[in-house]
Amino acid sequence: MAALYATQPKPTTLPTHELLGFKPDDSIAHQVTSIAQSWLTDFEVASKSNDAAAFAGLFAEDSFWRDIIAFTNDYRTLRGPNIAQAAKDRLSIVGARDLVFAQTQPSLQHPFEDVSFINVHFDFATNTGPAYGIANLIRSPDGKWRAYLLFTLLEGIHDHPELVGANRVRGTHNDKESYDTRRAEEGEFKEEQPSVLIVGAGHNGLSLAARLKALGTNALVIDKQKRTGDNWRLRYKSLSLHDPVYANHLAYMPFPANWPIFTPAGKLANWMEHYVDVLELNVWNETIMLPDESDYDPATKRWNVTLQRGDGSKRQFSVTHVVLATGLGGGKPKRPEPFKGEDTFTGKVVHSSGHGSGAEWTGKKALVVGACTSAHDISLDLVNNGADTTMLQRSPTYVMSVKNGMPMMMGNLFCEGGPDIDLADKMAESTPKFVVKLMHERIIPKLAQLDKELLNGLAKAGFQTTLGPDNSGFITMALEKAGGYYFDTGASGKIASGDIKVKNGEIDYFDGPDVVFKDGSKAQPDTVVFATGYTGFPDTVRATLGTKWTKNMSTVWSLDEEGELKGASRESGIPSMFFLVGNLSAARLNSKVVALQIKAQQLGVFGERYTMERQAKGQANGVH
Repeated sequence: MAALYATQPKPTTLPTHELLGFKPDDSIAHQVTSIAQSWLTDFEVASKSNDAAAFAGLFAEDSFWRDIIAFTNDYRTLRGPNIAQAAKDRLSIVGARDLVFAQTQPSLQHPFEDVSFINVHFDFATNTGPAYGIANLIRSPDGKWRAYLLFTLLEGIHDHPELVGANRVRGTHNDKESYDTRRAEEGEFKEEQPSVLIVGAGHNGLSLAARLKALGTNALVIDKQKRTGDNWRLRYKSLSLHDPVYANHLAYMPFPANWPIFTPAGKLANWMEHYVDVLELNVWNETIMLPDESDYDPATKRWNVTLQRGDGSKRQFSVTHVVLATGLGGGKPKRPEPFKGEDTFTGKVVHSSGHGSGAEWTGKKALVVGACTSAHDISLDLVNNGADTTMLQRSPTYVMSVKNGMPMMMGNLFCEGGPDIDLADKMAESTPKFVVKLMHERIIPKLAQLDKELLNGLAKAGFQTTLGPDNSGFITMALEKAGGYYFDTGASGKIASGDIKVKNGEIDYFDGPDVVFKDGSKAQPDTVVFATGYTGFPDTVRATLGTKWTKNMSTVWSLDEEGELKGASRESGIPSMFFLVGNLSAARLNSKVVALQIKAQQLGVFGERYTMERQAKGQANGVH
């Protein structure tokens, strides 16, 4: 595979007007529709004739084609020669046709003062189902308009439309049983068995259950917590979402118009409980999957699972798929190995998952180990409750203000009066992550100037900040390790004022009432809170599917050679098992992508994945 990508380096510069072929102006506005229609016609002709060379000719030099299961049955971002190769291998299989402009009409876009392109949205069909496309067209040096970016996304499966809108179920009249009785019976699966088991009743698990239900597939969601939403409800009491409401709507059921911009965790927890009720999702709380009594049967291609409920009773099901939707962190609470002398420490040591409320520590001293989101939230909670609080920072943190940062990050997509949420999701996903990083390299320094007072205040307090890899901010940190940053909702001001003290360094050992640091200094906290994350997905697999499957599983999270997330919402290395992870925004689109993969596999129409490995193997063997 290395040879395949040896000529496909990550881009180092964002195209300028010289590459685009024209400076930003509106002089071509009257030609936008005709230019877009000509390119779309060429796309359809190349696809119908299986002309890989003509298809590759639709792309500008050093261009990108991001596909989500429409052409490749995978998450792929193809570049250069790989586009031509993929076209040669996939056009005849996919059968793309019937390309028409979508409701969003072609438009001239100016994302930066030296960058312009024509943005084209289109609907089309494949042999599997309806699909959606977005192309950004630029003028090449020869004067021809070509795609710098192409995004393609499978939207459905022929003859199995989502049961929403005009396709919604009819409902009934004059039922013999009450609604509550019928729902209780359905939820217990006394007659019909579930065909998919989802582990985790958070926003990912519930979104997937809703998507599957809309496709006519019955799913059971299990969760170890007592109530749906407890994964939010039972965390530290001050927790709230740092992303605004506009980005956080759940599939099929957006938040009401009077919902606050920033959501308290407990309010979200209650909404998730409401979501289950309104969408009639089947959720079993206080239920776990027993790994020693569950396994995949290669003969039947099904998972035979045993579930244990809160009362100790067991139920067995045979399902086509298992989905682990157990959170982005995955696994168990993570903290350093116990330090020398920790067992005799006179204070209390907890992981952030065990922190309840700062009110427990009023008038006492607290040491918070870590300097990212949870550490900031907990430190702020502690100091707001009158605790003498010190944050122990081991490495620099990317910090941005919510006030300035969110509008710059989300632009006109996720905001008041923005586009329909499904359209916004497609637009947000249409840009390959390598290009997103390059765009952030332009945005983040400008944001840092707006946040100059905040960042200077942190520096004076001894808090170390960074602008992220290549000055790209949090995006690479989020995609590579899901941490390393903080969106300021109040803690930074407390650090700058000295209300939250900062200590740089690491713990060396404990000694009675003392925490001794590696620089020889000491502190005497009453509590030490380790805000140090979670162990990862292998522990999740071990606890649900069994130890043997940890040997098969793919890496989950971090980026592959094409800039796509490894193992998430795609092939996991474990048969008929998906990981569905990410924030609320990511859950909307990816829950649908996973649901479509499951439904297509159940129907036998999914086909083989055109992975990087398969493309490389085919190229090496001369297979086209």
